[in-house]
Amino acid sequence: MDIEQLKEQIKVVAKVRQTAQETALIVRTLMAEWTENHVAELNSAKIWKEQAETEEAKLREMTLQVYAETGNKQPAQGVGIREIEKLIYDPALALGYAKEHGVALKLDTAGFEKMAKISELRPGFVTVEKVITATIATVLEVK
Repeated sequence: MDIEQLKEQIKVVAKVRQTAQETALIVRTLMAEWTENHVAELNSAKIWKEQAETEEAKLREMTLQVYAETGNKQPAQGVGIREIEKLIYDPALALGYAKEHGVALKLDTAGFEKMAKISELRPGFVTVEKVITATIATVLEVK
């Protein structure tokens, strides 16, 4: 490798960088123009997204309320209740446990939680908490 080859490669990189910057500027300009020409549509999409999130949160809360009152996990078509077991533990104690049992030098959270979900293998410092969440079907009927 000689200095002339190195200098030539420097020129190639400089040219490629310049072209990349120029094309990035063109793309940013086009995107800014498009955004400026579609402000109403973008605002409308944002408003509808926020409205959907608000209404979905209300539907989830209502579903949880009906579940609390009835115990029914499928209170209506399109909504349901899912129970997920969430392990509660001190990560430092879990790491100590893992080291003591030769499982890891660093806590493998996924592996530890998989093992701890089996009640016979669950260390005493781990508790299980049921997390209740409401689900909404992707497609809902509008009548």
